[in-house]
Amino acid sequence: AHFYLYVPAGTQNITVSTSGGTGNADLYYDWGNWATKNSYVTRSAKAGNTETLTITNPPTGYVYFSLLAEEGFNGVTVTSRY
Repeated sequence: AHFYLYVPAGTQNITVSTSGGTGNADLYYDWGNWATKNSYVTRSAKAGNTETLTITNPPTGYVYFSLLAEEGFNGVTVTSRY
């Protein structure tokens, strides 16, 4: 699953979190393109679906997040705040 977020100028932090569902999904971030397992800026890769990334001083404009399977997953909730 891929999603993007528009970051307004002057944003100091973005926090993206995942929770719930089944399986094991990891959260990846990139500021210029869709994040992949081989190309990303940072990631959260714990067991299960409880992942959190906090990006400090993100660039203005669109940033990209990917929820990638370590094993099949379903029903994961993604939240963001800034």
